Amino acid sequence: KASLYMDAQALYDLFRSRQSDRHYDTTRAISREVLQRIVENALLAPSATNQQPWQIVVVDTPDLSQKVASAARSGMLGQNKFLLQAPVHILIIGDRPGALAATMGKTFRDINYVPYDLGILIAHLVLAVEAEGLGSCIVGWLNGRKVAKVLGIPKTKKVLFDISVGYSLDSKRPKKRKKPEDCIHYNGW
Repeated sequence: KASLYMDAQALYDLFRSRQSDRHYDTTRAISREVLQRIVENALLAPSATNQQPWQIVVVDTPDLSQKVASAARSGMLGQNKFLLQAPVHILIIGDRPGALAATMGKTFRDINYVPYDLGILIAHLVLAVEAEGLGSCIVGWLNGRKVAKVLGIPKTKKVLFDISVGYSLDSKRPKKRKKPEDCIHYNGW
């Protein structure tokens, strides 16, 4: 009988390998099957009271990808030029929290859980991208209104993130992180 658990080190290696990639091979298309697998598995992410306050739009055709990239960059002071070469854009749209999550979060903790839930979803998504041998970059500095207009997303929805995806041309870089002993505390501060 096969174990449901993977080798923990393989997961930790995936954490170490994932980085923000900004150079993509524009000659290599990503199959719809791979994209579907990535997104479906990312949707397994947990959320407060299981509200799943998100919608995802995957853009994988070259012409529309260019339009989305141009819209995302519109009015952003020339930032994120690399989006123009990304073959795929995975747009994250945040929903309003459901009644239970909104009531419980606001009443008992004074917290809107949607941003946290979206962060968990995005973490699952970019790790799935990495597991498939692709690169990604999480972009939150974008013109979500223009992207929504290009894609016909209702005005009641808000495009919050563009995850660019492609076969990365970037070399793996060492991670610059705080020392664990500066961040981890056991049994008190």
